[in-house]
Amino acid sequence: MSAQLLDRVDVFKRLRAACKAAGGQAKWAERHDLSPAHVSEVLNAKRDPGPAVLDALGLKRVVKFAEVRRVNG
Repeated sequence: MSAQLLDRVDVFKRLRAACKAAGGQAKWAERHDLSPAHVSEVLNAKRDPGPAVLDALGLKRVVKFAEVRRVNG
């Protein structure tokens, strides 16, 4: 079974839901040893979710490639 791939919006939704469930951004950040400012910057798209945020959400970044044109030889 392959893992579900998420886009950036899905990650933001998960982070927002996790913060809400924890009682707020500051509480979630503290629980995961992150600064509230860092979490706020991620939620406001000023910073990409890095390894610490992704790890806390149980996610990892995956790079994919797609063929856009066929290269001969």
